[in-house]
Formats: sequence, structure tokens, C-alpha cells
Amino acid sequence: MESIQAKRRKNKKKIAIMSGVGALTVIGTTLAYFTTSDDIINNFKTGKYQTTIKEDFIGTDSWLPGEKIDKKVIVENTGEVAMAARVRYEEEWINSNGNSLPLNDMNNNPISIIEFNNIDWKKADDGYYYYGSKNNKTKIDAHQSSTSFINSVTLNSNVNASFYLTSTDGGKTIIYESNGNGYDNATYKLTIYIDTIQYSASDTW
Repeated sequence: MESIQAKRRKNKKKIAIMSGVGALTVIGTTLAYFTTSDDIINNFKTGKYQTTIKEDFIGTDSWLPGEKIDKKVIVENTGEVAMAARVRYEEEWINSNGNSLPLNDMNNNPISIIEFNNIDWKKADDGYYYYGSKNNKTKIDAHQSSTSFINSVTLNSNVNASFYLTSTDGGKTIIYESNGNGYDNATYKLTIYIDTIQYSASDTW
């Protein structure tokens, strides 16, 4: 039989081993912390920017010298952001043979006479007409409109036709017929370019 001292030595070894395991267990343990996170979302909606060009114009296939044709071009702010406006234009005459014609006659008179709205629209050195003026633009607020850039276009009453002259039956019948090289039976093209910009940034023009 084991002696009492031998039993005590074995029990001490067991306690020592268990204490060592316990020590290892404590060292390997991790601690958990309470944490939280969150997101704050801010939504910003931009204002609606929208322009509508309104034109009042009825063309004709028989424009006669001296005849004035009404034409209106209006910038309408159909959005929610105040804006400024400017325009420029180009003219072109094309004869019936498809060739370009001068915009002025031999005496430097314009073939087509445009009546501008010089009260509300001012021409600047850059060739644009500004609503108001380049240095003092007129604001077009939301749901408001500009005045018309032009009022009418007139065919110069002194414009000359180019024609063939034909005589028949001993000179009793004289026929004048367009040769296609002049302003008769020609096409006039007026192109208007319109720019708008947010009014608060209009100084960039």
C-alpha cells in the first residue's frame, strides 16, 4: 500500500498540472467590446433648369420686294432657376441654282432688313445680342419670358431680279424668265442661335 506521504505528493502534482492548464486558459482568452456605427445621409435636390424657345413666324413661298414678315423669338424660363440669355444669328441667300448670293447689293444695301429689338437686347463686341446688356444682363426668373429678339424681316424693295429676255413673233411678245442666278426664286435662310446660363454664373460670359 502507498504511504500517506506518497499520496500527498501525487495530489500536489495534480494540483500543479491543473493550475498550469488554468493559467494557459486565462492567457488565451480575448475580451469583447461593445461598438456601434451609423451613417447619416443628406439628400440635396437640384433645381430644374429648362428653357423653351417660342417662335411666332409664318413663312411664305412668294416673298415680294418691300414686304415685311413678322417674326418673334422669345426665350421662356420653364424651369426653377433664374437665367440670362444671349443670341446671335446667321443669314444666307441661296439662288435657285444652289449657289450662295451676297447678303448686300452692289451699293452695300442689305437684301433682307432685320428689325431688331434694340431696346431690350444690346449687341456686344463679341457679336452676341444680350438680353439687357453684356455688363448688365436682365434676369429671366422662373416661369418668366424675355421679350422678342427681333420683330420682323423685310425684303429690300430695291432688290433686282436676274432674268432672260426672250422676244417672239417679231417682237410682239416679250418674255422675262428667271435665270436662277439672282434673288428672284431664291431662298433666304435666317438661323438664330440662343444660349442661356444660370444667372448667378452669367459673369462668365
